[in-house]
Amino acid sequence: MKMACRFVRSEATTTCVLPSGRRIAVPVIPGVLKHPEPETLAVMLSRPAVVRKYTVQALQKASWPILAQFPRDWLLECLDHARLNPSRRRALTFLLS
Repeated sequence: MKMACRFVRSEATTTCVLPSGRRIAVPVIPGVLKHPEPETLAVMLSRPAVVRKYTVQALQKASWPILAQFPRDWLLECLDHARLNPSRRRALTFLLS
């Protein structure tokens, strides 16, 4: 019996305008935030507070192929807000440098 695996991938990309006026494009990846469906998540990611929480959650739990889909400068900005263990923080800092 064959087993099919579905790898996590971006369903779409959505744009958010931050309070500073800067526009960022973030991937819509189901599973980063637990409960929303992809369609609902895309709408939710138009709010800056949700985008920051979503990115921080991704920094805490997601693998590098998922994080590589986010804008690098946005990940670096959110890295300071994420509660990470020291080894994960060093690894992400290295990958983002």
